[in-house]
Amino acid sequence: MSKPVKIWYVAGQRLCNFDCTYCVSVGDWAKSRRYDWRDPADKDRFVSIVEWIGSRPFEVAVRLGSLGEPFASQTFLAQAGWLTRQRSVRYVELVSNGSLLMRRLPKMEPLANLGKLSLWLTYHDGQTNLDKFIAAAAFAQEEYGCFVVVNALLFPGGTDAIRRVRDAARDAGLRFNVDLGYDPTAPSVAFESDGITAAVPMIRSEPDVVSAVEELGGDAALTRAALVGLTSPQGRACRAGHDYVFIDIHGQVHRCSRYAVLERDCYGNVLDPDFELDLRPQEWVPCAAARGCCNKEDFLNLDVAVTVGLRGGQVPSLGWTDA
Repeated sequence: MSKPVKIWYVAGQRLCNFDCTYCVSVGDWAKSRRYDWRDPADKDRFVSIVEWIGSRPFEVAVRLGSLGEPFASQTFLAQAGWLTRQRSVRYVELVSNGSLLMRRLPKMEPLANLGKLSLWLTYHDGQTNLDKFIAAAAFAQEEYGCFVVVNALLFPGGTDAIRRVRDAARDAGLRFNVDLGYDPTAPSVAFESDGITAAVPMIRSEPDVVSAVEELGGDAALTRAALVGLTSPQGRACRAGHDYVFIDIHGQVHRCSRYAVLERDCYGNVLDPDFELDLRPQEWVPCAAARGCCNKEDFLNLDVAVTVGLRGGQVPSLGWTDA
């Protein structure tokens, strides 16, 4: 089976029904409790970008991200459903808090191929009931055949909650993952300097964060790769730009989200009628980012991830390693 081009697109959909203090959708990328799209043009842009993705002449695998909660948006779900029905789309992955699944999936079913829908569901302690969260995740997996991952974010003092989520997920036959939580109040320079511990609270409180993740049921190799991306990606071989790209809320295309932040090597904008995605034929090139490759979608393209088996499988997710 040939490998699809992996696309991570973050749309300007902002409506969210949770109030997590650690949410990284802040500043210009902030979520909202009041509106779905900050500007009508944002919705129009989203529809056009999704149509561009779904009309590629080659196979694509899509993580369709948003700034808010995707299942709170009818427009977002309609376009996600349309994508799942396109022949060139292998899967569509949504990142969600899981709270609206039981209400939205039955309505989405007539308009989508839910067997191609992948759900990355993060549990937010204090925002939802764990039993209801797990029941919704199991509902998506068992009733509709969705590929489901239950995710937990590791912060200081949060290990007991993660153990409860881990045990509940395992009892329900669900995949389970642990990611390092980030501090949204940390200055952006923290990702651009040696002060990376300011952005990752768990590193400040637990020197051996890899063992901490592993003890909780997470993937030690994945956490090591995350730390490499955060602290020392520069010069490492990376395949981003070869069979993976990032599209921002404006339609700008970069090899990865870190290059987008650094404003390096923009390929163009998919909304430009003359735009053509010119993927790099060379599989590996050195990364130019000194540090701050903090998103899993990006750092799993580094050689350190490939050599330990974290990338290269055929699982329908840009975050699940299946290692």
